[in-house]
Amino acid sequence: MTVRNRQRTLRVAILASEPLGWGSGKHFFQALLQGYTWTANDTRYDITVDYLDDTDILQGRLTVDAFDVLVVPGGGVGDGHAIIKGIWLWPHARRWKQRIAAFVKDGGGYVGICGGAALMTDLQTKEGKPRRFLERLYRNSALGVSCVSSYYRTFAFPLMYPFQSRHPEDVGAAAYVFSFAPGVTCDGAQVHTGGAPVDFRVDTHHPVFAGAKPVVRVRWWGGPGLIVPPQPDREVQVLAWYPEVDLSENPSARIFAWRYIGGLWGLKKAVMDAFRLVKAQQAPLHKVFLYTYYFAGGWQRTDRPIILDQAQRPAVTVEVYPNERKGRILLCTAHPEYMTWKDGRIVEDSKQEGVTIGTGFRRWEGVEPLPVLLATGVTATWWMVRRFVAWAAKLPAEDFPPVDAAVLSEDDRMRLLPYLVWDGSQANQFLTI
Repeated sequence: MTVRNRQRTLRVAILASEPLGWGSGKHFFQALLQGYTWTANDTRYDITVDYLDDTDILQGRLTVDAFDVLVVPGGGVGDGHAIIKGIWLWPHARRWKQRIAAFVKDGGGYVGICGGAALMTDLQTKEGKPRRFLERLYRNSALGVSCVSSYYRTFAFPLMYPFQSRHPEDVGAAAYVFSFAPGVTCDGAQVHTGGAPVDFRVDTHHPVFAGAKPVVRVRWWGGPGLIVPPQPDREVQVLAWYPEVDLSENPSARIFAWRYIGGLWGLKKAVMDAFRLVKAQQAPLHKVFLYTYYFAGGWQRTDRPIILDQAQRPAVTVEVYPNERKGRILLCTAHPEYMTWKDGRIVEDSKQEGVTIGTGFRRWEGVEPLPVLLATGVTATWWMVRRFVAWAAKLPAEDFPPVDAAVLSEDDRMRLLPYLVWDGSQANQFLTI
């Protein structure tokens, strides 16, 4: 007699709204999750994915009857909401946060990646209480259901930080977010390589990392450190830590602060350039603000290094909400959905003339050949996201997806290629900042 495998579908919602028009990695999450299947202990698992926008959240579509897990990407989704929802007097923001908090309290799972982790948490800085405007927005956007805090030594947007002429280094980790030109591989290809690959130490005794190597290289792109309270009110564990040597002390990955010296003329010209690009792309008018930020010209490199202060801080945490429904929260400050690579180093732009945030202050050089990146670098850490979702969905530990390097299908390759390889256009470069 043949015994049929049991079947279970994990229903995943991906928060997809990008309120500032700034892009995100949501397409990578759909590629690595949608339709993924595996079999464990006579059970066949598969994952289905739905994008949810802000209207869906406000209308109550995010419920435990409809979804097992909410995934919140970083960049334009997580960080964009951390900024917008940090405007605490906006009533829609309060209702939006209450809806997501209710999902967790009702037993749902939350997976926050980079900005998605920052959105879930409050914020601490080297001064303790946030002082800069952007830091206050991140603190105020916290969803109110996590006991974990984010940590930035300092955090401010280049150009928008009013004291950047005197203290440009205080932009902190944001300097790793917005300032990269396309990188160059050792075979001469130009690829999108913002941030840096980082070797995180992981807890292989926890089911999420069981079977993995004790050190896992993951793409980091300006995410915070995490802080676990000394006496938490719930079950909480650290699963990964930043390296012992801070990234900002690594000779291959350290960068320096740039200050804006373009004045009003640089901004005026940027506005005109932004309108032209919006017209050419037939893009929404609100993109003018973002493109103005990218186009503003007139920058000067300084000799002040960007200091992160993230060495040995937690980078991945898991916690169980302290009620009878035991919703699960997993926070990851890196980007396992993105491509990673070996070798190479960051080189600062030397000419300075004509440099903007959009063109990049620096770039990676000498990274792995393009065929290697597309064959293995893109999918090297996709298994982490799938295991994050399995844990948040309360699957038995022995049924988690395997730790293996996924194969990028041809359809996914073509869909994701604009986010991986630079086509030489300004629009494509802006797409991946």
